[in-house]
Amino acid sequence: MARDLIGGGADWLGKDIQDSTDWVHVFSADDIAEIHAAKEQVEAAGISLEDMTAEDFPLPTLLEVMVDVQLELEDGLGLKLLRGFPSKDYSKDELRLIYWGIGLHVGTAVSQSKRNDYLGDVRDIGTPHDGPEFRGYTSNGELTYHTDAADVTALFCVRPAMTGGLSRIVSCVAIHNEILRTRPDLLEVLYEPYYWSMQGNELPGVAPYYTQPIFAVEDGYFACRYTRTHIRSAEQADECPDLTPKQSEALDLVDEISARPEFHITMMFEPGDIQFLNNHLTLHTRTAFEDFTEATDKRHLMRLWLSLPNGRPLSDGFKPFFRDVSAGAVRGG
Repeated sequence: MARDLIGGGADWLGKDIQDSTDWVHVFSADDIAEIHAAKEQVEAAGISLEDMTAEDFPLPTLLEVMVDVQLELEDGLGLKLLRGFPSKDYSKDELRLIYWGIGLHVGTAVSQSKRNDYLGDVRDIGTPHDGPEFRGYTSNGELTYHTDAADVTALFCVRPAMTGGLSRIVSCVAIHNEILRTRPDLLEVLYEPYYWSMQGNELPGVAPYYTQPIFAVEDGYFACRYTRTHIRSAEQADECPDLTPKQSEALDLVDEISARPEFHITMMFEPGDIQFLNNHLTLHTRTAFEDFTEATDKRHLMRLWLSLPNGRPLSDGFKPFFRDVSAGAVRGG
């Protein structure tokens, strides 16, 4: 069938927004004071993270910024950066509380693995890159462009690496439209199901593989999901068929377009950065990095996977993994 160009704010090229501040909010002194006061209030009340609500962590002035994050993620570029929080002034436990509190004002956290970790730590623990349960956030190697298994990925930089660890982001909409203009035959393949691996995160009694397309449109809302390592793991399994030449060629083209300098933006995490990415509208990756020797100096990011109250509906083709594809659903993880 004939496909249309996808419009909207999420159709951007990296070269056009790389130096823009439109997707960056720099915390003011008043912003930081408000966050600090909310932290003090939660600590004084003795409320645990599990029991904490957005009302327990009040951000009356910053609430407008949090709403802007939600709108920018769904209706804008699909990314937002909050910059300038003085993370060095707080302990790890205080930063976890602060980050969790900010997250409550943006969306609902979902589990990041079968271990039910709702607030994850992104660190190099030497996970083998060629293992069936590889998770990129536990390694220091270069990653491929991918989406995470939730509507939104949020990363809070506590400490960057000694060298490397650059964050790169590309618009899925721009990739889609470039393929439509140049290889419409391959675009159609990306709307058809691929086999995916659960990467060892399936629950008991659940199949370790499922099928899902890369691109889909539902009620006028575009969505992408792409993690080639998960597709490659499925292809290596005896239970799943090999990719067809067209399927492989289509994935190669997604990778090639993502890597074009004019398509992606590149940023270095600074301490205190909070990066939000809509996984249905953007792909992201991280370059390889070298870390410090001392454990207390090593690269450390905290991660949340969020569902947005204004989240888009998804196609039934995404149901094998997300289950609830309705607009605003709490899903993923």
